[in-house]
Amino acid sequence: MKKNIIKSIIFISILLILIEGLTWLLLPGFNICEFGTFKVANYEILGEDQDTIEAVFVGDSLVYSSLSPMEIWNEYGYTTFDCAEAAQVISDAYENIKVAIDSQHPKYIFMEANVILRDPSKREWGDKIAHEAKKYFPLAKFHDNWKSYVTKGTKENWINANKGYKYITKIVPSEPNNYMKYSKKLRDIPEGNLDYFEKIVDECNKNDVTLVLVSFPTQNAWGYRKHNTIEKVANEHNIEFIDLNLVDLGIDWRIDTKDDGSHLNYTGAKKVSHYMGNYLKELGIFTDYRNDEDYKSWNIAYKKYENNKLGDN
Repeated sequence: MKKNIIKSIIFISILLILIEGLTWLLLPGFNICEFGTFKVANYEILGEDQDTIEAVFVGDSLVYSSLSPMEIWNEYGYTTFDCAEAAQVISDAYENIKVAIDSQHPKYIFMEANVILRDPSKREWGDKIAHEAKKYFPLAKFHDNWKSYVTKGTKENWINANKGYKYITKIVPSEPNNYMKYSKKLRDIPEGNLDYFEKIVDECNKNDVTLVLVSFPTQNAWGYRKHNTIEKVANEHNIEFIDLNLVDLGIDWRIDTKDDGSHLNYTGAKKVSHYMGNYLKELGIFTDYRNDEDYKSWNIAYKKYENNKLGDN
């Protein structure tokens, strides 16, 4: 019995060492020594060179469906990144923001307002399992990188081409449904969420990062009650709130949505990305790095983004 226990311990130890080693080999980033393999695997932004991202977008699937950093790069030359996951709750948004600030020290962080209103206790089991699996099995996200390692023997070609955005061209049309009909009512905020929001505000303030709340276009996950609640929270904290559901972006719900109005597809994301890129331009504090030799990897990423867009679904 004792021998079996010892054998099991040895086997598990060897397995963990192999996983750690493979994780190091397959990760597409360059900050492993600084942050550790598993942290780099859990937070894709750590795959970027430190202090190269000037604006970060944090939130749920509305972020990674609506905002394409590569479109902003191509049009304006600004470095942005989506730190988003499906059904993200505010505690996870807080952790993403801390990691983004620690590794990139961005000028601006844009947080999707919907996470303030999502009840963590009602998170779908599938999303919970996927979130935890990402923590403990990081190789699942990067298993295909072994092909590049074998054929090229280098990580230089593993550049994150989408910078957190999920490219989707599929069209499942929706008819406009007047979802932003005016109302004076408010939406309740789940217990504990405002406490985390206060932490996020404090984290940004102490690091001299401007926090902006933003709501991306969605007919099925937004409405005026949510708008009123977030506007109230933003005003109370002297924070800007951009509700893109009230901005004329030219969104056509018959062609710009992948799932009947819940999320945008690529054509919709291009419209949002153009608007947000122009917003950054109007601030007058962001740098156009397109001709900067230190940022040549972004031009490589854009070519990869254009020629080999990932996951058409």
